[in-house]
Amino acid sequence: MTQEYQTERSQNVMAVLDIGRMMQSPVANIAKLDYVVNAVLLLTYVATGKGDKVGMMSFADQVSQYVRPRQGRGQFYRMLELLYAVEPQPVEPDYGQALTYLAVKQRKRSLVVIFTDLSGGVSMESLVSQINVLAKRSLPLVVTISDPDIVGASKKRPSSSLDVYQRTVATQQLDDRKVVLNQLLRIGVL
Repeated sequence: MTQEYQTERSQNVMAVLDIGRMMQSPVANIAKLDYVVNAVLLLTYVATGKGDKVGMMSFADQVSQYVRPRQGRGQFYRMLELLYAVEPQPVEPDYGQALTYLAVKQRKRSLVVIFTDLSGGVSMESLVSQINVLAKRSLPLVVTISDPDIVGASKKRPSSSLDVYQRTVATQQLDDRKVVLNQLLRIGVL
C-alpha cells in the first residue's frame, strides 16, 4: 500500500502593501517601500510559477489599488506594472478601512501577506484590533522591515546627553514593536 502526496495548487495569495508615511523612511539609503515592492514581486513570481492565484492591494488612509487573485505569468506582469507606479503617501495608514475592504472583496480563504512598518503608535493598535476581521477566514502573515540604525542606537554606549536620548527613544521603539508582534502572535497572526 502506498500513499502519494501532491502539493496543493490554485491557492489564493494576497499581498497587502501599506504605502503610508513610514514606508518612505530609508533603511540603508533605500526606502522601505522599495524593499517591499521587491519582496512582493518575488512572492508573486514564485507563487504564480507554482500555480497559485496571486492578488494585491495597496493602501494608506484609503485603498488605492486592488487586484483580484489570478493565475499565470500575465498576473505577474500586471502587478509589476502597478507596483512600478506605487508611491508612499504622507499619511497614517488606516488598517480598519483596508482590512474591512479586503474582507469584503476577498471571500475565499487566502494567505494574506501584510507588508507594513511596525513603528508603534495608534496605527499599530488599529492593526492589532482590525486583523481579527481577516483572521476569521484567512491566514494573515505580517511582514515588517527592521531598521539596523535603530537597533544600533539602542545598543550604543552613550557619551553625551544626545546619545542618552537617542538610545532611550530607540529602545522604546523596539519595545513597542515587540509588544505589537507578541499581540499579533497571541491572536494567531504569523
